[in-house]
Amino acid sequence: MRYLKTAKSAVISSTIVIALAVLLLGIYVTISINSVKLLKLIRDKVEIDAYLTDNIQTADITKITASIKSIGGVKSVNFVSKDEAAKIFAEEFGQDILEVFDHNPLPPSLKINLYDEYKTIDRIEKIKLELTKNREITDVVYAQKNLEIIERNSQSLVFLNLSLLVIITFSSIFLIGNTIRLMIVAKKDTIEIMKLIGATKETIRTPFIMEGFFQGFVGSLLAVILLQVFLGYFYSTYTNNDFNFSIIDTKFLILLVIFGSVLGTLGSALSIRRFLKIA
Repeated sequence: MRYLKTAKSAVISSTIVIALAVLLLGIYVTISINSVKLLKLIRDKVEIDAYLTDNIQTADITKITASIKSIGGVKSVNFVSKDEAAKIFAEEFGQDILEVFDHNPLPPSLKINLYDEYKTIDRIEKIKLELTKNREITDVVYAQKNLEIIERNSQSLVFLNLSLLVIITFSSIFLIGNTIRLMIVAKKDTIEIMKLIGATKETIRTPFIMEGFFQGFVGSLLAVILLQVFLGYFYSTYTNNDFNFSIIDTKFLILLVIFGSVLGTLGSALSIRRFLKIA
């Protein structure tokens, strides 16, 4: 505690730096988790709509459904009648289709859901080709743009996440090490006095390492509190029925505190070791 009091500004600075490093890591992990979750949500909503002729018979619907289910990758097939299509239109646009037209122009259709591994443009195009061979199917559509976004950004997202993790980690270690080094330099006279009275390197080093642990622990606790406040606000503001923003759990918050404590301890140990060698 005496060591901490002798350089209050340096101690506060290094604690804040550690808090910012841990906060950045927490925000990064949260964004990473939710970006992956968002891509999965977009992929889960991808399905094929096969539009049928207006006068199709029930027997033909049963036959076509059975035929489609036999296609590789098809998970389920659901029939949507003209009336059901009108209800869906009213739910999505807030207006009855008969208020726009004097009749219901929406065709019956089949909603085809695929297994996740088949939700790629190449595989869906092959399934689409099979579907168009049926005379009762007038058109086949799917969310091609959404799939293009997923396929274009999935690999880029993994690379970006790894790059950011490396940058944040090494930047944190560098900043924390430099900040703690400044704190040690501020106590140069104290270290010199200890050396003159015969203190060993371990005796000099130990209080600084304990300081580093204390600063890392306090800084990471501060970061966790700020992170929870930030994520709580973000969750209440931006979460909707389609996408539930995931907040990191208690286990990860504990890991953040451990990470901050290790950073502070490691930064102090390396800095005082280098300083003692130079001195």
